[in-house]
Amino acid sequence: MHCQTFSKVISSLLFLAGLFFLNFTSRVIFSPLLPIIEGEFGLGHAEAGSFFLLISGGYFFSILSSGFVSARINHKNTIALSTIASGITLIALSYCSTLFWMRIGLFCLGLSAGLYLPSGLASIKRLVEPAYLARGMAVHELAPNLGYIAAPVLADLMIISSSWQQGLMWLGICMAGAGLVYGIAGRGSHERGKSLDILSAQNILSRPEFWLLVLLFSLAICSSLGVYAMLPLFLVSEQGMTPERASHFLAFSRIAALMMPLLAGWYGDRVGNRTIMAFVLLIAGLCTVLLGLVSSFSWLVLLVILQPVFAVCFFPSGFAVLSALGVEGEGALAVSLCIPAAFLLGGGVFPVLIGLIGDHASIGVGFMVAGTAMMAGATLSFFVSFVKK
Repeated sequence: MHCQTFSKVISSLLFLAGLFFLNFTSRVIFSPLLPIIEGEFGLGHAEAGSFFLLISGGYFFSILSSGFVSARINHKNTIALSTIASGITLIALSYCSTLFWMRIGLFCLGLSAGLYLPSGLASIKRLVEPAYLARGMAVHELAPNLGYIAAPVLADLMIISSSWQQGLMWLGICMAGAGLVYGIAGRGSHERGKSLDILSAQNILSRPEFWLLVLLFSLAICSSLGVYAMLPLFLVSEQGMTPERASHFLAFSRIAALMMPLLAGWYGDRVGNRTIMAFVLLIAGLCTVLLGLVSSFSWLVLLVILQPVFAVCFFPSGFAVLSALGVEGEGALAVSLCIPAAFLLGGGVFPVLIGLIGDHASIGVGFMVAGTAMMAGATLSFFVSFVKK
């Protein structure tokens, strides 16, 4: 499959974005459900935050080994396998009645979901002309932003209509069905992935900019997913909201960020991806620090809306830079090496850290620590962007 003009591949990009939406929603749905699950199982904030560490742990091992799978069954079939397996895991999670099996299921969900991303990005890179790569990534990044909005709404519907367990079951059925349709009728890359081999890995790992990207992606994932994961607990336990109101507030806060990746992708193509990455990390970090400081409800509303508006702008440019790292064919490998560590840190370790600080001080203080780290990373990124374009 050869690269084509952007308008001719938009339908294929939207199909991939739809699968990514289900993939992402299946993982973040536990954020708005966390206050309820925390109460049902009698958990502390750090234990509740560990749910995301378990998902991230499975994601870490899966995405790191995704090349071995796609090298044997090609990128399209890997995407279908990931989607179907994730759906089946959600169905299994709906039957978990003990904390032990819940943790096992969450780890398996990360294992299933992690297969998608390298193959999805490799398919986009194959479909879209290099000059429009950031815009193609931006279309794909609409999916997690929709997922951020949909997850609280779905969680609320689950609780109102039946239970969160039955809601997970129906989400799993939809996801498995979508993966089956894509495997049969979807359009994707039939190229095989590249298994993780020592020489190719050494070529990627020897590049200083790769390690910078690991750091920046970790902080960017923390600014979006890490903060999002712990925000319902913050709103319920420290701001006095009910779980239902916190879910509505969480969904509303992400609406303004929905179309921002498209704008960020366009600016990334024009002014430089590295500059965009540094700028959005700096502003998102500042908003995260202020989120933990303010006491006024009106300021809280403003910051909860502004923080994700900037945070989501990192990823179109970030993935464009990461996918172009290395020689031809090594972009997916760079993703497979960078994203597992970044997701484990930003989407797993940081929520536990914020929760741990919340158990001993407050979740607001945890947000301040995380935001300070983002701003420090942005400063480093600004420096490097002037040295190496």
